[in-house]
Amino acid sequence: MGLVEGYESSSDSDSGPVECNSIREEKKNHLHKHASYERPQRSIYKRKPHTTKSELKRRRKDRKGDGPWGRWSGSDDESSETEEMQTKLQDTIIPAIEDDEDSDVAKTEEVSNFYGSSEKDYQGRGYLHPPNDINVDLRKEKMNFRCYLPKKVIRNYAGHLDGTTALKFLPKTGHLILSGGNDHIIKLWDFYHDHECLRDFRGHTKPIKALRFTEDCQSFLSSSFDRSVKIWDTETGKVKTKLHLKSTPADVESRPTNPHEFIVGLSNSKILHYDDRIPEKQGLVQTYDHHLSSILALRYFPDGSKFISSSEDKTVRIWENQINVPVKQISDTAQHSMPFLNVHPSHSYFCAQSMDNRIYSFSLKPKYKRHPKKIFKGHSSAGYGISLSFSGDGRYICSGDSKSRLFIWDWNSSRLLNNIKLPGNKPITQVDWHPQETSKVICSGTAGKIYVCD
Repeated sequence: MGLVEGYESSSDSDSGPVECNSIREEKKNHLHKHASYERPQRSIYKRKPHTTKSELKRRRKDRKGDGPWGRWSGSDDESSETEEMQTKLQDTIIPAIEDDEDSDVAKTEEVSNFYGSSEKDYQGRGYLHPPNDINVDLRKEKMNFRCYLPKKVIRNYAGHLDGTTALKFLPKTGHLILSGGNDHIIKLWDFYHDHECLRDFRGHTKPIKALRFTEDCQSFLSSSFDRSVKIWDTETGKVKTKLHLKSTPADVESRPTNPHEFIVGLSNSKILHYDDRIPEKQGLVQTYDHHLSSILALRYFPDGSKFISSSEDKTVRIWENQINVPVKQISDTAQHSMPFLNVHPSHSYFCAQSMDNRIYSFSLKPKYKRHPKKIFKGHSSAGYGISLSFSGDGRYICSGDSKSRLFIWDWNSSRLLNNIKLPGNKPITQVDWHPQETSKVICSGTAGKIYVCD
């Protein structure tokens, strides 16, 4: 009888243990076979050979992507597939977003409305012609009359909703004011008579960044956060030229000796030089790319031969016209970024608003040195792109303030002469002195209203 139920042995009683031993031997042989099968498999994996310098150089050339975190050609297949999928997604999604934004800008129609009593006078002249029915001579040359200190606010304009971002007097005569704001609208105001808005210019889809008249005042340039630059006809409101850029245009400047040429400073550290008479590449004739960060301000020399640029890389550079090599780089270890530039009426100096609550002055003649004694301080400008302006005779320099004040200094002695508290309790970022009046200054800021001080 077997030891286990259902087990029957045909041999004698000794056959049971012998059969158990055979089973154990078979198991051992099976384990030995399995072990002998795995050991050669482990010996297949060998250490990778050490890569030489030439191999590393070759891989560095074949590396995909920019910067030190780019993918190497010898990476795993799975990571390469995932990176390829990511690049495909980026190539499809990001251009689609940019195309949508560009299409929105391209679809916007430019509209200009006139709000005055009549566009032409009895002789058929437009509002660009200086008026003759006021007691101010608007044809004086700069530096030929004496200016005085403004004392108080005499009136204000409605300005723009949510803040005024750009403000300019009409050059030479000053009987018109051009302003742009966060409401995407550009407005032209009458400084005399009824002090009303004569015309508005609608065509940008985002806040206005900068405005600049051409030398003949027949047209003006506007840049916006919608990454477009437009040239408008001042009298008719029609758009002469449109530019759709790949980066935000921080500032624009028209060349004084040629109204067809202008430069645009972008937030990608490049300065583009255009000529609207050239059809190729939208009129692009030169690119200046030596700055290391976004452009903040641009200003031409009075003769148009050179221009000045300031950037967030805390440098100020001077360029020859259409030459991509800076003539001079003004930099210092203790220098801050300078968001605004302006040229003195004597054409011998230019000043820069600095983020360390000071205004520095530089020479417009080689070696373009900074004047250590002409430093204007006392105001608070850190954190804001606050503008500055000069009086018509060059005796005074004025600037806004982050605490809603207007500061005025003496140019020769750098002494603070007056500061005027303005309503609103918000930063005053835009300031411009009337080119013909002796003591009138316009100011605006994030409050939106435009104030006239006299």
